[in-house]
Amino acid sequence: MYRIAICEDDTTQRDYEKKLICRWAKEQNYMIALDTYTTAEQFLFSHEDKPPYDLFILDIQMGEMNGMELAAKLRSHGLDGAILFLTGVPDYAIEGYAVGAVRYLLKPIREEDFLSLLGTLYQNREKDAASCFILRQGNAARKIKLADILYAEARGHYIYMKTTAGEEEWKDSFSNLEDSLTQKDFFLLKRGLLVNLSQVEQISRTNCTLGDGTTLPVARSKYKELNEAFIAYYQAKKVN
Repeated sequence: MYRIAICEDDTTQRDYEKKLICRWAKEQNYMIALDTYTTAEQFLFSHEDKPPYDLFILDIQMGEMNGMELAAKLRSHGLDGAILFLTGVPDYAIEGYAVGAVRYLLKPIREEDFLSLLGTLYQNREKDAASCFILRQGNAARKIKLADILYAEARGHYIYMKTTAGEEEWKDSFSNLEDSLTQKDFFLLKRGLLVNLSQVEQISRTNCTLGDGTTLPVARSKYKELNEAFIAYYQAKKVN
């Protein structure tokens, strides 16, 4: 599901953007969730009860709080979805860099430019999904590169994850994490313990050692399968 939020105070413009997005999604057979807001204040009041958005389409020139100020609020709340600014005044480029804006489109927007950009942003998100783990906590979402994850384990009702940057811990079912990572070069060493094969340096019948020196236990029934997965992983890397 690709989640999009439009914040635009011009009814005609907002309806036009919504029409283009819905048509684009239907033609491409993409599953989307689209919400529209008329002011930055309405957005800030309403969005907390919704899952994080993948794309924010913001009008810069709005009421008391403009789109640039809204974008800064989003970033301060830990929301890292792509930001697309729409404006009739091309004087905000430098400010936009501070909030990670991906693009500006001048009004009146050209249909072909808008649809082309939607496609690019969607594909970028798909690439991120393939190379990153999205850690969602409440209404915030954060990307963790798969290559930076060493291992993850279940600790009661919580998940503990060790990364090259430090540690993460959050409440979730370990089976959800297992479903998302076992197809991405992660291996289940034993119940409730996943290791990143790219981080494994040495394997024995009882444990495996990672590049940072961490030693993890290996279930007896998993030893042969782990060896095969480890060899297959590096053979695949050589081919690519």
